[in-house]
Amino acid sequence: MEYDYQIVESEFPPKQNCSYFGTDDVIGKMFLIGLFATLIAVTSIIFNTFYTIVFIRNPSLRRSGVFYFGVIAVIDIIMGINYIAVMVVPVYMDYYMYLPLWHIFLSYFRIVMTESNCAMFASMLMIVLATTERFLKTFDGKTISVCRKFLERNRYGVSAFCIFLACAYKYVIYYELDVEHHPDCQDFMEYEIIAGPYAMDPDYRFYFMFLLRNVLDRILPFLVLLTMNIMIVKAVKEDERLKLQKESVVSNGKTVNLKSHRRNVKDATRALISLVSIYLLSQSLQVFLTVWETINRSSLEDGFPTMYSYLNDIVSIFTLLASCLRFPIYFCCNRLIHTASIDTLQGMRITCFIGNSKKPQEYSPIHGIPNSLECGGAIDGGSKTSLSSPESISKRSAVYDEKLQEWRL
Repeated sequence: MEYDYQIVESEFPPKQNCSYFGTDDVIGKMFLIGLFATLIAVTSIIFNTFYTIVFIRNPSLRRSGVFYFGVIAVIDIIMGINYIAVMVVPVYMDYYMYLPLWHIFLSYFRIVMTESNCAMFASMLMIVLATTERFLKTFDGKTISVCRKFLERNRYGVSAFCIFLACAYKYVIYYELDVEHHPDCQDFMEYEIIAGPYAMDPDYRFYFMFLLRNVLDRILPFLVLLTMNIMIVKAVKEDERLKLQKESVVSNGKTVNLKSHRRNVKDATRALISLVSIYLLSQSLQVFLTVWETINRSSLEDGFPTMYSYLNDIVSIFTLLASCLRFPIYFCCNRLIHTASIDTLQGMRITCFIGNSKKPQEYSPIHGIPNSLECGGAIDGGSKTSLSSPESISKRSAVYDEKLQEWRL
């Protein structure tokens, strides 16, 4: 997320000229960020909150390779909230020129900017982890097998380490920004956002802020994910071609139906490929801008200042849009997540049914099957349907699985 306000990068303290650098083209940004991006952010928060509930309620998701998707969903909730706090609030503040909001913004923006960068880097690491695990499952080999088993057995620990690594790598953002007080100025000009103590060092700005971050945060993950994605797609296609010539496959000494096996592999791979593709598309503009900035940054800042400002905002919106589209991708492409999501919605309907029913004792979540799954549905107290009757057998209903502790259709 690029910050909209000018940051003074100078080795000497700026003079108190009582200037305020707010949102440029505030009317256009009001439509782009204040309305359009806000809608995407709110939708992303809703989708990812729901998937987090699905992830928590279904242990089967936490025991599979889609575990990383649940971690990404939690991170995406944080990113959506942070986007509103860092990008949307300043636009409304400048549009309405509301001074108290400026003071509130100054009190938290350094923390939220640091948190946002930690979340974005952690999300990228989770996508790399998920892709790596699928990559190791696609190919064979002794070393590959050892690495695959290590990841499968230590998903929690590896994910926690990556999140810690992201925080350790990005905490310096807090010291790259600072707020300077101008007591001789008034209103919005009394405070100014400037470069922090770390960003004042020209070597730090070039080697760490520009060179290392562009390579490590953008270009390298883009190339690694693109390469692994292409290799996985080719391997899966070749595997499908070979399996079409056989009637069954052998897994752990047991014969597995070819159709079922192919469907599971396809479901597991399709969601990941779609996820990585969305990420690569959302980062393509950022990589393009990074290359242009490396070649000739002044041509962007001086030659096309308005376009450069809008492109930076669009880069942030693309990242937000990718977060918003992840759950619909999971739901459409992965059978396990699709089923778990339907079960969670069904459980919510059952909860609503229990709350509105006049005779809740007729529904037993552990030993029985509800007569009706629709919220507020009518119940005939005088004619209970027998569980062994054909009508109850043919009717779809939710059954509580004691072992998995989840509802199954």
